[in-house]
Amino acid sequence: MRNLRQWFIYLSDKRFSTISGTLVYFMLMSFAPFLFWLTLVFGRIDLEGIISHELFAAVLPLITYLQEAAESATASASVVLVFTSLWSSTNFFYHLRRSGEIIYESSTKKSGLKLRLSSLLIVFLAFVLIAIAAALPFLSYNILNVIMPEFLSETISLVFTTMIAIFVAYILNIFACPYRLDFNIAITGSFLTVALWLLCAAGFTVYLQFANLQKLYGAIAAIIVFLLWSYLMVNSLVIGMIYNGRMLVTRKTKRLF
Repeated sequence: MRNLRQWFIYLSDKRFSTISGTLVYFMLMSFAPFLFWLTLVFGRIDLEGIISHELFAAVLPLITYLQEAAESATASASVVLVFTSLWSSTNFFYHLRRSGEIIYESSTKKSGLKLRLSSLLIVFLAFVLIAIAAALPFLSYNILNVIMPEFLSETISLVFTTMIAIFVAYILNIFACPYRLDFNIAITGSFLTVALWLLCAAGFTVYLQFANLQKLYGAIAAIIVFLLWSYLMVNSLVIGMIYNGRMLVTRKTKRLF
């Protein structure tokens, strides 16, 4: 409990929650142009199958609307729209790296153009991961269920999904760090992030079953909860990055002595 209290005080003193709020803002601002390019590269992807959790029930119509708008935009997209939307879709990853420079207290900063190009590579990697995630329900219900019991196929799908989440957290941790991050350190922070993601998802599932949000927030209740959930998920990523940074400091201190 003492270590947990000290950890909480450290997070509060450094105001890392402000970084999380900033990243949530840029994540939401990057979502529409990201959908545009996702549609441009892969066509229509069944996002409802990926985000079928009841937490997304209120925002699913908005996501569907944005996806339909992206489909119509790709049909007659101008060169200017293509390049400006691509630039906008990298905003989250760009500011993630800038946030990493703050968290790791780096004195050297990557140039803006190089960072944008690196963010662009991460965007296209995200396209591939989303395409794989979209294919999982098809594989689970049409292939795995045919050759094995349902509970076993669901277990395999869950394990595979968790592995993708760990890989995503690992890539984000590596990308955000301005230094070369050792695998042992990066994977530890990634496991911490995914554990917090799973805890948040389970917590919100229980919360939505018992809480009457309509009385408190009215018609926009689910949207507010979704924004809070997004904030906690990004906070989990930031906590993993902070943990990596503390491990780096500890390792450097041991080397000195």
